[in-house]
Amino acid sequence: MKLRGALSLFGPAWIIMMADVDASSVITAVSNGEIYGYGLVYFLLLLIIPLFIIQDAMGRIGAAAPGYGFGDLIRMQFSGRTAMLSSFPMFATDMFTYVVEYAGIGTGALLIGIPLYISLPTIFIIHLAILMLREYGRIEKPLILASFLLPIAFLGELVLRGGSGIDGISSFFHFSSTHSYIFFLSANVGAVVMPFMLFYQSSATSYKYARMHTGIEAGVRWSRRETIVAAFFSELIMVVIEMGSTGLDINDNVMNPGGIASALESIAGPYSPLFFGIGLILAGFIALVAISLGSSWGTLESIGKYSHRNMVMLYVAESVPALIITLTVSGFRSIVGLVLELMSVSPLILILPGIMGGLIVTDRKIMGKYAYGIKAATAYWITLAVMIFFGVLSLIP
Repeated sequence: MKLRGALSLFGPAWIIMMADVDASSVITAVSNGEIYGYGLVYFLLLLIIPLFIIQDAMGRIGAAAPGYGFGDLIRMQFSGRTAMLSSFPMFATDMFTYVVEYAGIGTGALLIGIPLYISLPTIFIIHLAILMLREYGRIEKPLILASFLLPIAFLGELVLRGGSGIDGISSFFHFSSTHSYIFFLSANVGAVVMPFMLFYQSSATSYKYARMHTGIEAGVRWSRRETIVAAFFSELIMVVIEMGSTGLDINDNVMNPGGIASALESIAGPYSPLFFGIGLILAGFIALVAISLGSSWGTLESIGKYSHRNMVMLYVAESVPALIITLTVSGFRSIVGLVLELMSVSPLILILPGIMGGLIVTDRKIMGKYAYGIKAATAYWITLAVMIFFGVLSLIP
C-alpha cells in the first residue's frame, strides 16, 4: 500500500490510544509519580504489550468485517441478549465516566484561568457540534489534531520539571508486596484497556474502512501497524506524566487546581501549571468524544438500533446530567479516590466483551483467513486472563 493510501486509513487506533490517556489515566499516572516517583515506569512500559494485543484484535475484527460494528457482530453471531450484556456495563458507567472527564477538563481550565461555567458548557457544545458532523471520517479530524497536541502539553510540563530525582537505573523499578503497591498495579492495568476502547476501535475501523473501500488484507495490515505505534505512544505519554509528577506534594488531590498549581510551580516554575492544564483539557476532550462514540455504537448496535440520530440522543441523555453534576458539585477532591478504585476493578468489566472479542477474532466464519491462529489466540486469551486476574487481585483486602 502506498503511503498516501495508508495515511487515508489513519485514525481509529491512534485516536482510541490517545483517548486511553483520559482524565482517569492522568489521575492514575500523577498518583504513581507522587507516591512512587519513577518506580512504576517499568510497569507502564510493560503495559504496551497487553494494550497492543487486546486492541490489535479489535482493529483486526473491524478491518475484516467492514460495515459491521462490534456490537452488530456479537448480536448476529450470538444473540441480542449477549450483545446487551457485553455493552451494558460500559453504558451503565458512562455517567460517572463523563463526570470524571468533565472534572478533568474543568480542573485543567481552572489551571489556565478559565472558570467552570465557561469551560464546561463550551466543551459540551464543541463535542455536540463534532457529533453532528455525522460521517466518522469528518468526526475524527479534530480528534487527530487534539491528539497531536496532547503529548506536547505533557512533555512541556516534564521539560520544565526537569529530571531531578533520577538516581540511576534503579529509580525506574520499584517492587513491593504491600496491598497499596498491588492496588496501584491493578489501577494501572485497569487504566490501560477500558471497555469503550474495544467497541470504539472495532466499530470505527469497520465504518471507516468500509467507506474507503480498502482491501481487507491491506486494512488488517495497516490496522496492526497503527495499533502498535499508537500503543507505544500512549504508554509513553503515561510515563511522561508519571515522571513529571515525581516529587509533587498534593496529598492525593490531583483535582484541586490550587493545590496542584502550587505543587507544580514549586518544582517546575510558573508555566508548568499552564502545560499541565492544557494537557488535562485535551485528555478529557478526546476521551469524551471517543467514549460517547464507543458507548453509543456498542449499545445501539447491540439492539440493532444504531443511527446518527439515536447516537446523538443517547449522548445528550447521558452527558447533560453529568455536565450539571460537575458544574454544581463543590470541588472534585472525592473523585480522585473513586477513580483509582474504579480503575483497579475495571478489568472485571472487560470479561464479557473481552471474551466475545476473542471468540469473534478466532471465528473463521466471520474473519475468514484473517482469523487468529493458535499462537495469536493463545496470546490474546492469556493477556485477557492476566488483566482479569489483576482486577480480582484488587478486591483482596
